[in-house]
Amino acid sequence: MLKEKVYNMGEKLKMIGVTAAVVGTLLSGVLLAGRSCNKYLNNRVIDKPAYHTVSFATGLAGHVEYTRYFDGSQDVKIYPYLGHRMFSSELDQDLDGDGKVDRIRKDGSEFKGNRLAELLIRKYDYDTKKETFDNADRRLQDLMKKHRK
Repeated sequence: MLKEKVYNMGEKLKMIGVTAAVVGTLLSGVLLAGRSCNKYLNNRVIDKPAYHTVSFATGLAGHVEYTRYFDGSQDVKIYPYLGHRMFSSELDQDLDGDGKVDRIRKDGSEFKGNRLAELLIRKYDYDTKKETFDNADRRLQDLMKKHRK
């Protein structure tokens, strides 16, 4: 009787292991397919006389767009979650081309009527949002180094 219970327990554990392996494999496949689609849809370069944009996928479904304009100003658009404006986005602007972010605009979902969540201006908000501006500056400077022509 005890031997039979041990055998049944071993079979149950074996089935749980097989089920976990199958589910893990399927989930990995779905995540890999999602990441591949994100790269296909968002990895691109646009080179025009007035601007140069580099867009690249981040994570499973987000992406970043870095744009350098003919006058030296720059934008960094960040879509951290499910792509274009479904949940949130951020626009960092370097208006004078000095490598420091002058304005940060954080928006909520585009499905909301009033989606502006926060608008920060360096001249007025740096002292209270120093870390936010410093992080945005670092991100901009990294992108400038990577994507200079």
